[in-house]
Amino acid sequence: MAGTVMTLGFLAVIVIAIVVVARYVAMRRKRTEEAVILQSQLSDAIAREALLHSLRITPNARVSGWRKSQTTIEVSGEVPTPELRERVMRIVGAEAWRLRPDVTTVDHLFIVPPSPRVPDSLAGRR
Repeated sequence: MAGTVMTLGFLAVIVIAIVVVARYVAMRRKRTEEAVILQSQLSDAIAREALLHSLRITPNARVSGWRKSQTTIEVSGEVPTPELRERVMRIVGAEAWRLRPDVTTVDHLFIVPPSPRVPDSLAGRR
């Protein structure tokens, strides 16, 4: 009798563990899908700005697996001026807040001034 109770208890623990893991995986997948959609919408918002067309700026959404965790948007790339850097972060921050107010934006933009181009007439003289 005691062996049967122990076996049933053990099976109940295994079933509960499987249900918990399955719920965690489903919740994680849903949050990841939401983050990908948010990342795509932010990329579209950057692409709509004419001033930013020539720049490679990438918003990357990250989520952790916990239920009430916050989504983080890391904005990476290179911009030529600090003013443009601020403009990019304002655009991304405003659009992210409009879509999901609980999103945090993180600035990973580098300021890389454009290199002066050597005229073609001078390039051949070297």
